[in-house]
Amino acid sequence: MIEKKRNQAAARRIARLAYPYPGCCLCGQTVGEELAHLDHEASNNDADNLAWLCNHHHWMYDVGLFSIAALKVQRAHWQEAKGKRTNAFMKDAGKKAAATRAARGIGSEIARKAHATRRANALQAAQEDEATER
Repeated sequence: MIEKKRNQAAARRIARLAYPYPGCCLCGQTVGEELAHLDHEASNNDADNLAWLCNHHHWMYDVGLFSIAALKVQRAHWQEAKGKRTNAFMKDAGKKAAATRAARGIGSEIARKAHATRRANALQAAQEDEATER
């Protein structure tokens, strides 16, 4: 019986050819990108057994939080999307919501009241601190 050896360089070459769009197939992160062997057999460098994952998602897969089928679906989607994120981004959600409210004329009265309340609370807290120092 011949034992197959781990060949990470070959695995990376195969994965780059099969999956040309870089990044974790779950989140798109390219920093700390790792090559996962889906069957946990490091000598199996078949393209269907490989997936690019970030450090975090690789760990999550290794402890069993993702199934092989789910990763394969996400890997295929990532390649079809050509490495572009297609999920909704929350990065600018606050700015977008504020712009929508302003465009519709909603909330400016409430925002002013909230700002006044925060200022009053901060002033009261400062006065209480001053009183306790005496």
